[in-house]
Amino acid sequence: MVAAGRDEIVEEILGRFTAAGGRRTASRQAIVEAVVGTGGHMTAEQIAAAVQARFPSVNLSTVYRTLEALEALRVVDHVHLGHGRAVYHLTDETHQHLFCEQCERVQELPIAKLRPLFAMLEQEFAFELDRRHFAIVGRCRECADPA
Repeated sequence: MVAAGRDEIVEEILGRFTAAGGRRTASRQAIVEAVVGTGGHMTAEQIAAAVQARFPSVNLSTVYRTLEALEALRVVDHVHLGHGRAVYHLTDETHQHLFCEQCERVQELPIAKLRPLFAMLEQEFAFELDRRHFAIVGRCRECADPA
């Protein structure tokens, strides 16, 4: 993603804040920039550390409140990796997460690979899966291979 693209995404997200009646603040902008800038998955603590490098007075509680607001606006989603550790990413990413409980590597699995499973759950169990908040936990190829 090029810098201009990032800037446009940041502006669009901040525009959603103001359209929803929120205020545009320096801390919110820094948090949005951190989330957009990584292009990956970060914990709230990692986001706070990135923001605090520029704005030391921004609290972790501010990061959590902003992330909650971004989730309400459907800009970010969180997923729990392993035992409760949540990471945040932009909602435009259509993938599921594979999490290695041994080395903690996160691998993205295209959602199309899981559609047959989703269809089976709906057909056989009348169950609609909310896949946004969980990872598939196990061991990656390197950790599973004893050689």
